[in-house]
Amino acid sequence: AVVSTQSTGEDDQITFDNFYRGFMAPYFGCYRCEDSQVALRCMDVDSDGMVDWKEFKVFLIWAGRQYPNVKNKQELLDKAFRHGIIPDMKMELDKIQAARSEEMRSSED
Repeated sequence: AVVSTQSTGEDDQITFDNFYRGFMAPYFGCYRCEDSQVALRCMDVDSDGMVDWKEFKVFLIWAGRQYPNVKNKQELLDKAFRHGIIPDMKMELDKIQAARSEEMRSSED
């Protein structure tokens, strides 16, 4: 996928929207869905609203080390999403849901 790296003057950054279109769309149903937004926040380590190459590269390096026999870059990307990014996103969603449940229990008291 060819994606422009629109940034706010910083090199090697990509907007959430462009990152979704270029990399995430095959794995997530819609850009604005909560799952997609949580996954994007998981990738945005410095909370600047952009995905930095170095933030994404961590998942790619991890996938390459965990699955050294990948055949091509698409398979590497698939491993990074299916075994790294998506599980991290699910942990974040679990935290959000637990916090919401706690808020609801607190408000009922």
